[in-house]
Amino acid sequence: MCLVLPSQLSNAFLCDVRTYDVDDNRCVGNEGESELDRLAIECLQTGTARVVTLQQEAPGAAIAFPVHRCEVIVSIVVLATKADDQTPGVFEVWSPVGIHEEVALSSGFYGNLARFQNVSSFVRFEKGSGLPGQVWNSLRSIIHEDLANHSGFLRAAGASAGTLETAIGIPVAGENYVASVLLLSSKATPMARGFEVWRADADGGYTLESASYSDPAIELGIGTPMPANSGIPALACEHGGATVSENPTILRSGRHFDEDATPIQGCLAIPFYESDAITSVTVLLF
Repeated sequence: MCLVLPSQLSNAFLCDVRTYDVDDNRCVGNEGESELDRLAIECLQTGTARVVTLQQEAPGAAIAFPVHRCEVIVSIVVLATKADDQTPGVFEVWSPVGIHEEVALSSGFYGNLARFQNVSSFVRFEKGSGLPGQVWNSLRSIIHEDLANHSGFLRAAGASAGTLETAIGIPVAGENYVASVLLLSSKATPMARGFEVWRADADGGYTLESASYSDPAIELGIGTPMPANSGIPALACEHGGATVSENPTILRSGRHFDEDATPIQGCLAIPFYESDAITSVTVLLF
């Protein structure tokens, strides 16, 4: 499924948002006709995340990562950018290395952020340390805001130099932890209008656990509840894997917009599971 990004995001870092359902270890409906299709197939075959430079479709890069349920890959997420040398924004994949519980950068794309790239290539994070290590330790998505001053973001100096403001770390884990995917967004070219992490509650509903918004018109307060049968988290649960939507009923559920505000026009919803039980849903809002 491919999300057509709304026109008001002309300055957005992302140009393409796709999810692929996986059935019988195959990407459903994916014939490998495009570069992004082939990246999704490769991601499924290797079982891990990867950042690549695009060669054919347009200048830029793409990141792909799998989503697991019951230790089986159920979907693949692919995000692409046409960023040029003047565009700040980062894709990263951090993977375990060595005999110790550490992760190192395995692939990345940095736009014009050469200094931040150089720093990142030499850093290792222990489990629980820095955003990649925190994602490993918690096995759930984590959002960091105000990166230049965030005590838990250990590359703050490089982020300040590159005008990076917000980062979200996303776990890739089946039976075992595989990698931490990081998306780092700038104010000048945001990846999304909002990032949200919804916790699945015992009663079947959801609670907004953490969030960051580049557009205050779409903000929800931390602790906001969402019923089990409506809204974006329920969409991911019903689909049984990562999915995108432009359905205005789903996108508006639980939100109230002023007359002059631009409603959310698209979303990416990524569920995470413990065995077959959903534990959280990570959402990108466009």
